[in-house]
Amino acid sequence: MLSFDKVTIQSPTGEIILKEITENFPKAEISYLTGKSGVGKTTLLKAILGEVPIAQGKISLNQQAITYDNLANTLANRRKIGVIYQDFRLLEELTVFENIAYVLYRQELAEASIKAEVEKIAAELGIKDKLASYCHELSGGEQQRVAIARAIAMNPEMILADEPTGNLDPLKAKEIVALLHDLSVKRRLAVLLVTHDYTLIPAESSHVYQIAQQKINRVAVGEIL
Repeated sequence: MLSFDKVTIQSPTGEIILKEITENFPKAEISYLTGKSGVGKTTLLKAILGEVPIAQGKISLNQQAITYDNLANTLANRRKIGVIYQDFRLLEELTVFENIAYVLYRQELAEASIKAEVEKIAAELGIKDKLASYCHELSGGEQQRVAIARAIAMNPEMILADEPTGNLDPLKAKEIVALLHDLSVKRRLAVLLVTHDYTLIPAESSHVYQIAQQKINRVAVGEIL
């Protein structure tokens, strides 16, 4: 579970972006975060990643405070969090296999172990037949699957998805959301998905949040403004 306890985030000039946020985002579930442009959706993700400081309060993941006050804490906490972006951010000069394996090589695992893990993850995401391909040869939906595979290769405790369907057609977008939901359940992940397209949010979802007036409010899909 991702938890915020009276978290306030300010801009570099001191302007309050989010004020005294207290909220819990559960694991084994997608939490959808919406809101108009400029209200602080991406800033919130950056605060979780330590890229934007919090002015006050505490952010916790599975009851452990997320802090970036030294290198050891920074590395430990970043390993707990997988990130998926709208523009994929893949290494175009590498193959699909190499993109997924990249984070595993940094752990100095045996080559056979890396190969087995990459093949397992690729099969889980339906891209095992693309492992020898270069990313520029793939469709947008396939590239996003590679990005998701890379994000879960470290066995994170949560996934942050910043407009992950923004470059996809509606059908592929819904496939990616369904895939993230399946992964959240299967791997017991907390998934926080930022989107401006509320049509992607299942009507039955009970974890929908909207940022407005410096606050995060839990809403029903039909209440999104």
